[in-house]
Amino acid sequence: VYKRQILKALIEVGTQHKRNYYEFVEKVKKICGKSISWKTMEKLEKAGIVHEYRSRKHHEHWIPEEIIPVVKEMLEKHTPETMPPKFSSKIAESEFEEVLKMEAEFEEYLCGILSDQSRLEEVIRFGEKFGASKLAEYLREMFGDILYFDSFLAILQQYALADSEIINPNGKIAGYTGFNLALFGAPGTGKTFAIDDMIRGNDRLHVPPHGLPGRNRYCGGMTAAKFIRIAEAYEGRKFNFIVPEFNDWFKFKGMVEPLKLAMEQREIKYEIKSETIGPYKFNSFFAVNYNTRIREKGYVVTVSDPNFNAIEDRMLCRLHKMTKERFKALRESQRKLRLGEITFNLANIIRDHLTLVYAIQTRHPIVSDRFKPKKVLLSERLDDMLQKVDNILLEEVSDTDLLSPSVRLAERAIKIASASALTSYFKTSEDCIEIGEPEIRYAVRFYIEEMNIRSGEQFDVGQVYKKLKL
Repeated sequence: VYKRQILKALIEVGTQHKRNYYEFVEKVKKICGKSISWKTMEKLEKAGIVHEYRSRKHHEHWIPEEIIPVVKEMLEKHTPETMPPKFSSKIAESEFEEVLKMEAEFEEYLCGILSDQSRLEEVIRFGEKFGASKLAEYLREMFGDILYFDSFLAILQQYALADSEIINPNGKIAGYTGFNLALFGAPGTGKTFAIDDMIRGNDRLHVPPHGLPGRNRYCGGMTAAKFIRIAEAYEGRKFNFIVPEFNDWFKFKGMVEPLKLAMEQREIKYEIKSETIGPYKFNSFFAVNYNTRIREKGYVVTVSDPNFNAIEDRMLCRLHKMTKERFKALRESQRKLRLGEITFNLANIIRDHLTLVYAIQTRHPIVSDRFKPKKVLLSERLDDMLQKVDNILLEEVSDTDLLSPSVRLAERAIKIASASALTSYFKTSEDCIEIGEPEIRYAVRFYIEEMNIRSGEQFDVGQVYKKLKL
């Protein structure tokens, strides 16, 4: 909020300098009711929105003339409500302040792209050649064939957060791209790295962020009860909640039902003796990891709540087994990170591209006049491929009850293909983005591997690939 007020005051005074210093400070105070925050001014400088000149006698701030129209557009079109909504708890009221800060972070980053014409053009040029295959190639070169797919799914989920419409060939809505992601399995297999370090960045590991700025709420150390309270502050918003130790959310009974409602994006109302939370509707998503006990074939959930399978059924799940191959891949990845051999050379441009596509697809007012959101066109070819997999599995599996997850997994495979298609936003001038062969291939890979896990590893994945000629 302070950033907007400072920008508004700067536009009114033109350039803040020694002679109008007190006039500028008073304008900021008059607009927002509080004194100016110079730390906020520094953040605007780092973002390139405000320029600074400093000497012994002078200290000036101004908005470059060429980006003033963009800043005015942002201020006019996206002014926050002056009165915050009412919440059921004090903790939700406090969280709402964090929500506004994160939204300001996103807008500052987006404005930084739009206000720099050369940066914007670079993002569009990059987007005209970018797609799911390029993203997979970038990650595979860094992490190898075994590890890359986890980070691939985590970044695809970031594109999917826009919850864009998926339509069938008849033009009817067939679904939306948004999905909840779960990486589960043995400890120490790289689950947190994929859903957190790659998305929010990790300075200690020198990993830059690849995910959306101001849209990922880290929930490490948070309880499920606290989440249910703070989630009210996110009503109507598309955020991602990163939960690095999801097992801990089910230490107490009664958490499955409200979390199930959250994942279904339905109305939540949580009542105990001392308070009532909600009702409110949760519109965001989760990226979680949790440990399980691995068997020779399949796994055993270590969450004590017998209803936990209802949560798993509402997430796109991927099992991590500490095989010899995975162990070698992890050790090699750690070695390369230590020696600085992994450069993450596309991190910044991927993040810029992701931010712009998300803003367009969510109809952010700052970009709504320049770019139009696109729908993802469901591919009959994808549906045919999933049916072929089912037919092969009917031949391979003796107990057909083991194929019962097929319907739910097919829906998630479609979401993966659709999220993959969103990475190609700038590659087409059409109103719809078609799902191509690379997107189908990644979706089918997930479908086969996850069906294998859900069926207790009752078939040979490699044989299915051969029969499909993938």
